[in-house]
Parts: sequence; C-alpha cells; structure tokens
Amino acid sequence: MIVVNGVEYEYEGVVIEELIALLGVEPRGIAVARNGEIVRRSEWVTTVAAHLDHIEIVTAAAGG
Repeated sequence: MIVVNGVEYEYEGVVIEELIALLGVEPRGIAVARNGEIVRRSEWVTTVAAHLDHIEIVTAAAGG
C-alpha cells in the first residue's frame, strides 16, 4: 500500500512514471514528492514507490 495525495492505493513496487500512468495523471506540468523529497523528472523511471510511501503529486497553476 502507498498513499498518493492522501488516498491509499494498492500500487507498490512501481516506478513513479508507471504510477502516474496508472493514476491517469497528465505528466506535463506536475511535480512529484516521495516521503517529502522532490523526485526529479529524470528519476521517475528509477524511483520505486514502495510499501507505506507517501507520494504527493502537484500541478503548477498560473494565476494572478
């Protein structure tokens, strides 16, 4: 089990890139943190979401 943006999922052992696809999130314009640490986009293919990890996915928003 992992927690993504406060919601529990049974996905574990998947890399961040796969997780984003499984969740149906558009990867453009987002940032990802794993257990409070930013995951660089270049590391999405090697960073594994493991049991009890907390993943935060945030979208950049423009405004004024």
